[in-house]
Amino acid sequence: MKTNQEHFKARPQESAKEKGVALVYILIAIALFAAISMTFMRQNDTSEAESMSDDKAEILASQLIAYAAQTKSAVDQMLFSGAKINELDFTLPTAAGFDTGTLIYKVYHPQGGGVIPGRLSSEAVSQTDTDPVAGWYMGRFNNVEWTATASDDAILAAHQIKQKVCEKINVKINGSTSIPSLASGTLADYFIDDSFHTGTNADLTTDSSGSPVCAACDKMASLCVSNPAQNTYTFYTILADQ
Repeated sequence: MKTNQEHFKARPQESAKEKGVALVYILIAIALFAAISMTFMRQNDTSEAESMSDDKAEILASQLIAYAAQTKSAVDQMLFSGAKINELDFTLPTAAGFDTGTLIYKVYHPQGGGVIPGRLSSEAVSQTDTDPVAGWYMGRFNNVEWTATASDDAILAAHQIKQKVCEKINVKINGSTSIPSLASGTLADYFIDDSFHTGTNADLTTDSSGSPVCAACDKMASLCVSNPAQNTYTFYTILADQ
C-alpha cells in the first residue's frame, strides 16, 4: 500500500506524461497545418502560373497576327503601286542576288516592300521537326482552292508554334479555340515553299463537296491549323490571291 507521500510523488510523473502526449499532438497539428498551407500555396501558384501562361499566349498570338498584318499591308502597297502577284520576289536579305534585278518587286528589299524578315519568339515555338525548322516563311508556290483562279497565291506562315498560341490566334480570328487538322499531307507541303524543305508543294483544297485537305480553311484568309498527327501547328495568312 502506497503512502500519501508516494501518491504525491506519482502525480507529477503522470502530469509530465500528459504534457508529453499533448506536446506530440501539438506538433502533429503544426505539421498538418504546415502541409495544408503548403498545398494551398502550391495550388495558388499553379493557378497564377496558368493565368500567366494564358496571358503570355494571348500576347504572343497578338504579335504573330500583327506581323502578318504588317506584311500583308506591305504586299498590298506593292500591288497598289503596280506590281503583279506573279512578279513578287521573296528573296531573303541573306540570299545571293538580293541587291540585283528589279528591286521594287522584292518584298524584303527597302526599295520594294521593305518587309523585315520575321523571327518567332522562342516562347511561341514548339518544334517537333527540323524539316523545316520553326520560323516565318513566305512565298508563292501553290494555289488555295477558294481563291479566284488556279494561279499560285502568296502565302505567309508561322511554322511550328505552340498549341496554346495557335488556339489564341483562332479565337481572335473566328472566336473559337478549335484548330482544324489537315486531312492529309504535311503543313510544309501546303504552307511553305519546298525550297525550304524536302517535301513537295501541293494545292490547298478546301471544297467540302470533294475530299478537301482543309475544309475549315475555305474562305479563310488567315487561320492556325495542325497536321494530321496533331503535334505541329502553323499559322498561315494569304498575302495576295489570284
